[in-house]
Amino acid sequence: MGDANANGSRGRRVFRIVIKAPIDAVWREITRTDAPIACFFNSRMCLSPAGLAPGSRLAMRTPDGRNTGVVGTILAVEPPSKFSHTFRFTSEGDPECVVTYELRTVPEGTEFTLVIDDLPEGTRTAKQMIQGGSLIINTLRAVMERGRPTLGVRALFTLIKIMPAPKACRSEHWPV
Repeated sequence: MGDANANGSRGRRVFRIVIKAPIDAVWREITRTDAPIACFFNSRMCLSPAGLAPGSRLAMRTPDGRNTGVVGTILAVEPPSKFSHTFRFTSEGDPECVVTYELRTVPEGTEFTLVIDDLPEGTRTAKQMIQGGSLIINTLRAVMERGRPTLGVRALFTLIKIMPAPKACRSEHWPV
């Protein structure tokens, strides 16, 4: 999806972890709309009226709803094993990529895989996505196994909350 960056390179990254929790609980956590999702940088998922369905628009907003960090369109919803959507940071002009969450029951609990496709290599989006992938899967595991993110991640949430967001991220610019 989208155009390639200046050098034409579009990439793929895969992040995988096993979580000691039932697959349905992990699915509920990554698709919830009733509260911030810790593993998604404490953002709240907002959906267009069609809800959690292919073609629906989504926005990942700050808990107070004032700012939107990510927008996209849902591509696939196959409970409890697959959720996929396009992904674009509202603060960047980079092409969108595709994010897919794959869940599979294993003897230890749930194998959770985050796949990022069409990543525009060499962009700020690519750098942030590559750095964020490990944080996302590890925070999800901490929330599911211990009930909350690590102290370091909670400190990061505090920093995010006090840092001013670019005007381009105001939610009024990103309706769903």
